[in-house]
Amino acid sequence: MVDRSLGRALADPSASATTVEGVDGLPREPSISLGFEERLRRWGRRVARVIGATRLGRLRRWQAVLLLIAVFAASGALAVYYGPATLTATPPLQTAFLFDREGRPLGQIRAEENRVVVPLSVIPKFVQEAFIATEDGRFYSHPGIDPIAIVRAIFANAHGDHEGASTITQQLVKNSTVGGPRTLWRKLTEAITAIRIDRRYSKPKILTSYLNSIYLGNGAYGVEAASRTYFGHGVADDTLPEAALLAGITAAPQFFSPRGNKAGALERRNIALDRMYEHHFITAEEHDAAVQTPIRIVRPKPVPVRSPLFVDWVRAELLRRFGEDVLYRGGLSVRTSLDLDVQRAAEDAVSQVFDRPDDPSAAVVAIDVASGEVRAMVGGRSPKPGDFNLATQARRQAGSAFKPFVLAAALADGFKLSKSYRAPGTIRIKFGSGEVWKVSNFDRSSYGRQSLRSATAHSVNTVFAQLIRDIGPSRVVRIAHALGITSHLSAVPSLALGTSGVTALEMASAYAGFANEGELVHPTGLAWVKNGDGNLVYANDDRPEIRAIPQEVADSVQEALRGVVTRGTGYTVRIPGVDDIAGKTGTTEDHRDAWFVGFSHGFAIAVWAGYPSGKPMNHVHGIKVTGNSFPAQIFKRVLAAMLDKYQPNNSPSTSSKHQQLKPTPTAEPSASPSASPSEEPTKAPTPGIPPRRCRFIICR
Repeated sequence: MVDRSLGRALADPSASATTVEGVDGLPREPSISLGFEERLRRWGRRVARVIGATRLGRLRRWQAVLLLIAVFAASGALAVYYGPATLTATPPLQTAFLFDREGRPLGQIRAEENRVVVPLSVIPKFVQEAFIATEDGRFYSHPGIDPIAIVRAIFANAHGDHEGASTITQQLVKNSTVGGPRTLWRKLTEAITAIRIDRRYSKPKILTSYLNSIYLGNGAYGVEAASRTYFGHGVADDTLPEAALLAGITAAPQFFSPRGNKAGALERRNIALDRMYEHHFITAEEHDAAVQTPIRIVRPKPVPVRSPLFVDWVRAELLRRFGEDVLYRGGLSVRTSLDLDVQRAAEDAVSQVFDRPDDPSAAVVAIDVASGEVRAMVGGRSPKPGDFNLATQARRQAGSAFKPFVLAAALADGFKLSKSYRAPGTIRIKFGSGEVWKVSNFDRSSYGRQSLRSATAHSVNTVFAQLIRDIGPSRVVRIAHALGITSHLSAVPSLALGTSGVTALEMASAYAGFANEGELVHPTGLAWVKNGDGNLVYANDDRPEIRAIPQEVADSVQEALRGVVTRGTGYTVRIPGVDDIAGKTGTTEDHRDAWFVGFSHGFAIAVWAGYPSGKPMNHVHGIKVTGNSFPAQIFKRVLAAMLDKYQPNNSPSTSSKHQQLKPTPTAEPSASPSASPSEEPTKAPTPGIPPRRCRFIICR
């Protein structure tokens, strides 16, 4: 099987993919086999044994070898004229390039090859001649295989010298062949294919494909990638000594790479220069000057990957959409959804709020509600490619940030925000199975009687415990899944208080569904994708409209979540002059997880804070961490940065100090036990009051 890219490159030598070196993954250097001639002699001896009973059996070994060659040559001639006319193949591996939504580089995705395709017109003539002189001096005169070189190699190997006979065309076919052992039959097939290729394509087209596919060590395939790897510039800027160095590497890239064997590379370079002189490609003066030139190579300089965890997540999405073949072989250009300005603001928000070495970690996901495009993703501190992504892989209990799903399920069943329940400090609820569930509010505070609107604003646990009893946990599970929560949710009463694990990405996209009038929001990291030919193969502009919950339900949830910010537990995210901020705090048992998830002006943001190990956050900067302390401060900074960029007219806080100042730790507020259950806005609690203890599994 021969590579399809062989045909493409030969058919259009001017086609190129503008690429740069890759940075991720370790290349597997191809193995080198030098035993073909020895196997040929063995086949000759076998033939001699087979025909030993005849008069031909008295032939000498070399005569038997020549007879074997004649038999294969006759078979090859028949195959050339009567063999199949088409070749099935696999395209070469090519680097995929990722950019942010404004075209700024993010990183690259490649498998094991760093390949950069360029047209022959870009490759200097002396670079072409260096490879021809070194690998195939009669390239422009033979028909794809070189009979003279074959005969010379046979006699040389018969005397114990190792000499190859493969032409550039044969090497091109070999480099494009998929797998399989290095058998004599395979060598014959390669020779036949080389003849067919030579008959079908011009020599320049063949040379173009060869120079773009030859392996030259250190993961570089083709002269362009190799020039950038060793010399720090493209092949168009190569000098004569550099061209000869590349040509000399081809004999055994893993042995003659100038990075691992400078002396061997120098020897091979000078051999290439000798052959260029013998073929009259260079003059004696040029030869001598090049031989005296020392080898100079650049140090490996990996290309930095910006937002590596986001790049890893996008890689997974590309694999799901296109598969490995397209991702690693298509030479894709990917415009992602990430905004590096917002990403930087999110990273700064986390590092400024949690600025001590022993501080908790944080995850942030910011989504454009209309498109589902992820504008920022923070999944850990100082992340590296391949690290565990706290934003997409860490499933942590959501605490009271899960209550909006219970509320949505109740509203979908016909409940109203005005529906009220008793709100004692502690309540025992009996379910049909006879199970008794004991639930307490924050520090067992009593709230008299509370409507669903007010209970959401003040995060009253005992009200939501009664609510999930009335509608059933399974109904809440269905609503949450419909809105985009993909993690497994246990249909148990405690689900009302967020005891099932979810990711920050799921929470951001599900809350975006509330902001999107009840329509499902599909989170994506892609804006558009083009293939190696520059053709658009994907654009995030044809998204299906899927109704997750009725619009009136979504509108009511929005209203309730705005109340959380205006008069409830989320008061700390208020931005002067910015209205319409909605969200919900969440804090789990023993303060192991703290959340703030919300939306405003077309953006949904989820912030989680906690130790990856699950250690309680009982003493961070002198307080117990709750949803309306550090997570709310991070949310506020990220939202302000997004409004400053996308909707400056709606963000009068652009110059406000809250973006630069360190946050003041605040505790989760709660209404006084004697507070009135009125729906009128109440004065926000004073920042900095000591946090109340979280008891049982009930937290806010």
